[in-house]
Parts: sequence; C-alpha cells; structure tokens
Amino acid sequence: MAHPVEEKRKKIEARGRVREFVFGIQDGLISTVGLLAGMQAAGSSRFVILMAGTAAICSGAFSMSAGAYLSSKAEKEIFDHELEKEAKFVEQEPYLAQEGLLEALHREGLAREACYRIVKLMHEQKSVFVTTFQEKVLGLGSADVNNPVKGALVMALSFIVGGVLPLAPFAFMPLQWALMAAVLATGAVLFGVGMFKGRLAGQSMGRSGLEFFAIALIATGLGYAVGFLLERYAGAPLPVV
Repeated sequence: MAHPVEEKRKKIEARGRVREFVFGIQDGLISTVGLLAGMQAAGSSRFVILMAGTAAICSGAFSMSAGAYLSSKAEKEIFDHELEKEAKFVEQEPYLAQEGLLEALHREGLAREACYRIVKLMHEQKSVFVTTFQEKVLGLGSADVNNPVKGALVMALSFIVGGVLPLAPFAFMPLQWALMAAVLATGAVLFGVGMFKGRLAGQSMGRSGLEFFAIALIATGLGYAVGFLLERYAGAPLPVV
C-alpha cells in the first residue's frame, strides 16, 4: 500500500492533466461554435454546416494532439537532459555542489551550522544529495513531467467532445434554433469547466465559470460577425446543398 504522502504526490501530478483537458475542451467548443455561427450567418445549409463542422473537429483534434505530444516530448527531453547534466556536475564538482546547496538551505531560513550538518549527511547518500541539489539549487522539481502520449490523448479526446457538443443540435434541430442551442450548450459546458478549474485552483467557482462563459459568448459573436460580413460584402453566400 502506497504511503499517504506518495499518494498525494501522484494525485497532484495527475492534476497536471487538467491543462490538456481545459485547453482541449475549450478550444473544441469555442472554435467549433465560432465556425458554426459564421457559416449559419453566411447562409450555409445543414449538410454543409455538418460536413464543415465534422472536418474541423477531426483536423483540430489531430492538430491539437500532435502539438500536445511534441511540446510535452520536447519539455520532457530538455528536463531529463538538465537532470543528467546536473548529476554529472555534482559528481565532478562535489565541493561547489555542497556549497550551492548549503547557501540554498541558508536562504530558506536554516542556521548555517544546521546547513553544514544537513549537507554533510546528505552527501553521504549520493542519490539523496543529487535530488535535493536539483530541487533546492536549480529549481528542478522531482515531479514527473507530463507524459507526452497521455497528454496527446487527453487533448484529442477533450477537443472532440468539445467540438461534438455544439455541432450536435445542427443534426436534428431547425437551423434557426440550432445555433442558439449550440451557444447555450457551449456556455453551460464552459461554465462547468470553469467551475471545475476554480475548485482545483482554490478560486471562486462562480467567477471562474463566468470567465469561461464570457469567452464563449465573445468567440461566438465574432464568428457570427465574420460570417455575416462575408455573406454581405464578399458576394454570394456559401453554397447551399
């Protein structure tokens, strides 16, 4: 059975997935509802809207997941390289490493005499000393960097969910009501996501939810305005099939 502290550490690390989840679902919701609003304002038919929305969701999910994978992989490779480089530094320059750790502990409020004793004890255990040196002196935390594959999967799935929700009303509702339903669904989901983020961050859940909801309204309004202007000033409306 894992130690309670270790379980808490793993729980905190797992919450790092919130970044990909929030990023993916909000982007899927906002980009899709903005596209749908623009296409409806431009006079597109149900078939064109559904096909364009589906294509946008698929391409967006692929793009977002690839971006999440490559960025997380790059971050992890750089992080691992720094850890390896500093481990060699500790081995090659032990006295400089000890002095650096001593000063770091002293800056945190420990008496210098106590710092000497702590550094001496840690230096007898190389792995403990290296880890502490990396954390206290260099700011390289021991928490695992996000797994690139997991990050990509979370990003793709959350983007797809976020895109399907506003697109669904256009499959079975009259077009004049579908956009309203899509906006309401998007706003409700984003409000819920914002509340969830606020809870994890220890912030006001209502304020965080309203922040996300306001962003959805702005994005939808901009998308509708672009479609309206294109239909009015760029010639004929988009093809109706």
